[in-house]
Amino acid sequence: MAAVSAVSAGSLHAAGEPHRHAVELRAPAKLNLHLGIYPGRDGRGYHRADSVMVALSLADLVTVIERDATGADGVGPALLLSEDVGVSSRENTAWIAATRLCEEFGRPPTYAIRIEKRIPSQSGLGGASSDAASVILALCQLWGIGADAAAGNPRVVNVARSVGADVAFFLHPAPSLLTGAGDVVERVFPQMDGLPVVLVRPRAGVSTADAYREFDVAPETPGPADAMCDALAAGDRQAVAARLHNNLAPASERLVPACGEATRWLLAQEGVMGAQITGSGSCAFALCDTTMSARRIAAAARAACEDWWSISCETVGSGAQFCYLTLVFGSHLWCYEAPL
Repeated sequence: MAAVSAVSAGSLHAAGEPHRHAVELRAPAKLNLHLGIYPGRDGRGYHRADSVMVALSLADLVTVIERDATGADGVGPALLLSEDVGVSSRENTAWIAATRLCEEFGRPPTYAIRIEKRIPSQSGLGGASSDAASVILALCQLWGIGADAAAGNPRVVNVARSVGADVAFFLHPAPSLLTGAGDVVERVFPQMDGLPVVLVRPRAGVSTADAYREFDVAPETPGPADAMCDALAAGDRQAVAARLHNNLAPASERLVPACGEATRWLLAQEGVMGAQITGSGSCAFALCDTTMSARRIAAAARAACEDWWSISCETVGSGAQFCYLTLVFGSHLWCYEAPL
């Protein structure tokens, strides 16, 4: 996590103008380098999962701002989004995370949350979970707990786990093995920054819930995560690319066949070291030998199919969220307020 710095109030506002504190973070996307789902569900309705994840430079921008009142209905924080993500505020993981953390620490939910979406939804890239974790980190910073200390605070981690399986990872998104329901950080690996990545997402997304229901119809045996863990521990990028695994991918492909088409197309491109579907899809990804290869392949993907969204990016370390404190003066106009 980057250091937090305060912005001087004197340089930003006219005398006497009220101000509020705000924290802004980058909420990075993730890749599942290994995803092993087991048949059956626990008492929370989750499958057992072994997940090895790494964060990406692709990121949403999340801002949490102090305010004098709660949301429009007087309950919970106000949530404002740059686009409609298809769910109401109370179903949005960022709103749920803020509300539960405020309840846990006995704080009034008098905050506005702005999310500038850049990570496509229903892609398996973890955008919603990352947004939720960023809100948690921002509130911890505003309350003096400290964003850096949040991942080691059991109360904070328990709230994160209650919101969603991947949220705990994003509190400190270093390359990690997660077990349980994919919500318990079991092992953290050395940083693997700067590994070139291409993302290709078909027009159709995959609902995570639908993917798991489809998996339950014809479950696939998961492979062990040991080989991927060994590759990450050794910092061997070629071995990482060779050991990509996702036994949820067949279920996602049955729902959206274009997932598999994108993966196979990526595997056929020069400069690709390995390709797979991330999470429940529908996004496919490729690990590439060079940044130039990644950029060339992303451009080729966009030209190959008008229904494909594609960008090049790279893996990043746990300090890539750039948490910082600033001051807000006057009012803000944001593009879209999610309905309650």
